[in-house]
Amino acid sequence: MTISSRWSLTVAVVALTAGLAGPAFSAATPEQVTAALTKLLSEDKGATFTLGAPTQSDAGVVYNNVSIKSSDGGETKVEVLTLANPTVEGDTLSADSMLAENISGTNKGDIFAASSLELTSPVFTGKEEGNRMDAVSITGISMTQDGKAPVTIDSANLDLSDFAADVPHAIDISVEGIEVDPAAVDADGQLATQLKAMGYDKLTLGFYGSGSLDEASGDLALNEITISGTDLGTITVAGTFGGLTTDVIKELKQPNPPQDALGKVTLKQASVYYGDASLAGRIIAEQAKQMGQEPAAFVSQITGALPLLLSAVGNQPFQDKLAQGLTTFLKDPKNLTITAKPANPIALMEILATSQTAPQTLPDVLKADVVVNQPETEDDETGEDTDAN
Repeated sequence: MTISSRWSLTVAVVALTAGLAGPAFSAATPEQVTAALTKLLSEDKGATFTLGAPTQSDAGVVYNNVSIKSSDGGETKVEVLTLANPTVEGDTLSADSMLAENISGTNKGDIFAASSLELTSPVFTGKEEGNRMDAVSITGISMTQDGKAPVTIDSANLDLSDFAADVPHAIDISVEGIEVDPAAVDADGQLATQLKAMGYDKLTLGFYGSGSLDEASGDLALNEITISGTDLGTITVAGTFGGLTTDVIKELKQPNPPQDALGKVTLKQASVYYGDASLAGRIIAEQAKQMGQEPAAFVSQITGALPLLLSAVGNQPFQDKLAQGLTTFLKDPKNLTITAKPANPIALMEILATSQTAPQTLPDVLKADVVVNQPETEDDETGEDTDAN
């Protein structure tokens, strides 16, 4: 889920907490922590803030009723802000953790709230370099825009590890319990009406992501990017990319990267998985109803037209494989996986060029395959290399 820049003030709480862990300096006094925080927050010339008098407790240095106001009138409030075992060394402020409780924010009519936001092992340096944290956890999130029904999120977690020069090379993300009223994100109401017709008064979603980069080998392992929905289904994208060495990454970070930089990045393998949890059946039933047909008759009509519909692919063997897979799935929606496992790593630029000059050859170049209704396993969403067609 992408939060609009209109929430930038609320994210000032993360700015107040983002970037922080480090060497074990001697414990800082509340006065030292206040001075360090004041200097860091003063870097935003357009904002005003109120920290209040800190207190020392077993939990650490505690501030009550923190307020951050932006130049455009937005405001973020934190009822309790706690820095556990804070240390100050020069301009660097670090802590075992930073916990903000009962957060609320307003900005141009939008409202944001969260029960808590915690950073693990944060470090603030006041510079572009040296800032880091090991984890971020937010709970009890609510976002309301333009007076519409709020979008609520049970929790959002980010874990960072395998640091090199304060840059994490392994990332795990999870966002759970995203409750969405379709009417709150549907400008004309058409989507909400369609979803309601299929029995969805609200959507409950989750997002998960995991990946790691080995700069020595240049391999980027995208373990998963998954979006799941209760009574909807699960979409998972995974893959491995090569060629992302330290030198190539430096080239790609340049304002005008060398033309051959992308040519050094390769695709080793990729997959897209969809596991149904009643969405396909609901869509089929609703479409059949609109056409005055029984679901089975509607499926028969659609699958009968697949060979013609897929003729634009221009690759008969792959068209046949795809048509057979889709037919099997539509008759009994369980799961469908499309994989790409080229014989050798293939440059992304070559894939792009082929898609423009000879798109019909891509299935063969990528060794694309379609696998349908694989048996699920305990360790994975789908079984390994089991073609149920």
